[in-house]
Amino acid sequence: MKNMLKYFISKEFFITLLGLGLLGLLAYLLIFFIFLPSYTRHGEALLVPDVYELPWEEAQNILKQKGLRVEVRDSAYYDDLEPLTVVSQYPVALSRVKPNRKVYLTLNKRVPPMVKVPDIEGFTLYQAKSRLESWKLGIGTVSTRPDLADNVVLEYSYKGRRLSPGQEVPQGAQINVVIGSNYGSGRSTEIPNLIGLTYEEAVNTLRQYHLGVGSVIYNPNGPPEEEGKVYNQNPRALPGDSLQVGQSVNLFIYGKEPEQLEGVEIEVIKNN
Repeated sequence: MKNMLKYFISKEFFITLLGLGLLGLLAYLLIFFIFLPSYTRHGEALLVPDVYELPWEEAQNILKQKGLRVEVRDSAYYDDLEPLTVVSQYPVALSRVKPNRKVYLTLNKRVPPMVKVPDIEGFTLYQAKSRLESWKLGIGTVSTRPDLADNVVLEYSYKGRRLSPGQEVPQGAQINVVIGSNYGSGRSTEIPNLIGLTYEEAVNTLRQYHLGVGSVIYNPNGPPEEEGKVYNQNPRALPGDSLQVGQSVNLFIYGKEPEQLEGVEIEVIKNN
């Protein structure tokens, strides 16, 4: 025991301890500054190239040439881009990544999805355009036909096929419309009484009088038995009053705003 204590305080023990410490430090330096960097490629980084709007094959070749892997993650549809072009990438362009990092791409679909056509007959050209755009459709050719309903859509078609509400066309399709000409300009028509009618009944009645729908204001505070019915209109149907053909009537309806009136200017009267 005495000899062991004597060894622990001897010069030889401290030299041995110092040697072990130096060996440990050397091992640490070798692991963290030589072995790990070579294993993890520490310090190496690549800039991800920008492949947005490039064709799939070209984008794939560019990324692989940079030492990156490629995977198609999703697809979307944009009618202003060519099919199978890159619409997004992750990591984003100019990100710094390690070699062999996987880059995820979203490609533009070959075939556009089908969407349902909203009802635009009886609406002004501006309202029809707004409704179509809300369904990711557009206005194609606009032709006119002599009619009392000035600037109001009389019918609409796609590729020569006349359409009705609910029929399906490709997203981004351009819908051709026929609107009434100025035949009725300056002519007047009686203002119909719309009080008590539903929205659909009011629209059909206005069409019969060659008038359009203006703003639709919904009031959720009405009596339950009157829900969905017109309780006021502007202008009102007063004896002797009239409107020019093609003008619009604003509707005030009890109830909550429905979802099927996209493209019509809608307001909701809020609770006080």
